[in-house]
Amino acid sequence: MKSSRPLILLLEDDNASAEAMQIVLRDWGADVVHGADIDDVSSAAGNRASQANIIITDFHLPVADGVSAAERLCKDAPNAQVLVLSGSLNNDAKKAAKRAGYTFMSKPAPPREIIAWLNQTYSLVD
Repeated sequence: MKSSRPLILLLEDDNASAEAMQIVLRDWGADVVHGADIDDVSSAAGNRASQANIIITDFHLPVADGVSAAERLCKDAPNAQVLVLSGSLNNDAKKAAKRAGYTFMSKPAPPREIIAWLNQTYSLVD
């Protein structure tokens, strides 16, 4: 039987931001796999990575930018929806997300905006 809980891969290298985001996502009803970069999240998710419904990534990551990381993850989880977050004042992250067809939000994104996006993007009903 398919779980009605969505699987979210969270790429965030700032521990405080990651902890806060995980609380919001779990309270919303998701299973969350977190990593500081693509290798961490891929390792933590294991074979579940292909089951990801949603990928939420910071744009500025230690090894690759969040859009490139999401594109790599989407090769295994092609139906995953992607949300790119960035606190950068330039528009590089927003432009890269738009080119990739991903949703972009500026950091700090209010939890209600993230929840609204999640509700619009994913239904908890099987």
